Amino acid sequence: MKDWVHAAIVTVLRVGVVLSIAIMLVGMAVTFVRHPEYFSSSPALGTLTSPQTHFPNTLLDVVSGVRHGMGQAIVMAGLLVLIATPVARVALSVVVFVKVRDRLYAAITAAVLLILLVSFSVGLVAA
Repeated sequence: MKDWVHAAIVTVLRVGVVLSIAIMLVGMAVTFVRHPEYFSSSPALGTLTSPQTHFPNTLLDVVSGVRHGMGQAIVMAGLLVLIATPVARVALSVVVFVKVRDRLYAAITAAVLLILLVSFSVGLVAA
């Protein structure tokens, strides 16, 4: 493939990872700013890391939590961006293969993208 294709794919992956890290760091900062007792109290910090603690585990919970400035939801949003990064790379690959008129790889990559999207949809319905 051409250099511009490689550069585009690398850029998508790098931007996705850096963006997700930045979002997660913001979420951690918000959590500790809103709950300064986590710095000085082991029991308080224990409530954050306890298995009984409720974390946003659906897309609606994450969106709602981000709107309300909940640090845990912001961290989860960063994780969702991290999960979406390779999917964006596959989508970009479909576009590239169509653009360079490589029908076989465009079809294979489109099938992979479809499988990914169907699996995410099934996961959303099952949750």
